[in-house]
Amino acid sequence: MEIIRPETEKLYLNHQLKTLKSCHPGKLDYFWDVLPTDGFYDRNRLRLRSDELYRAYELMYPRDKRVITPQIISIAGMQGLAALWADRGRVVGRIGKIGTRWQHEENEYLAEWINDQGFDCLAARKSGVHFTRDSTKPFIDAIRPLTHKSIRCKFVKQQARH
Repeated sequence: MEIIRPETEKLYLNHQLKTLKSCHPGKLDYFWDVLPTDGFYDRNRLRLRSDELYRAYELMYPRDKRVITPQIISIAGMQGLAALWADRGRVVGRIGKIGTRWQHEENEYLAEWINDQGFDCLAARKSGVHFTRDSTKPFIDAIRPLTHKSIRCKFVKQQARH
């Protein structure tokens, strides 16, 4: 497994490594390297390897094609949802949105799981999940303790882009 982030997010990448090491049942090998870019900031890559991660890879990538299933979403749980929000979530107006770039069926699985947790949302076709106005704040309050302090900017309203 590998995680790639801009060097400006190194603090969050360190937090992810610490969280993975604390939750991981066995030995976890990890390697750091830097991927140069054409821009100003390089990207840091964290590569992880273990037997347990290999089993997770087999579950999520059968026949080497990524598949999101209800089983995977339930295994990831609220911590996985908080990480997804940290990467792809935002608040626009009073509506929370998670952009996934997944197939509509996979977005439906995610929306169904979130609705089962008590937060009203709808799956948007090929763009992710959109929360209702009434459920955005309770959802953010639920995942706030599960996220790193460097990601707290994702919990405030963002200006519309022109």
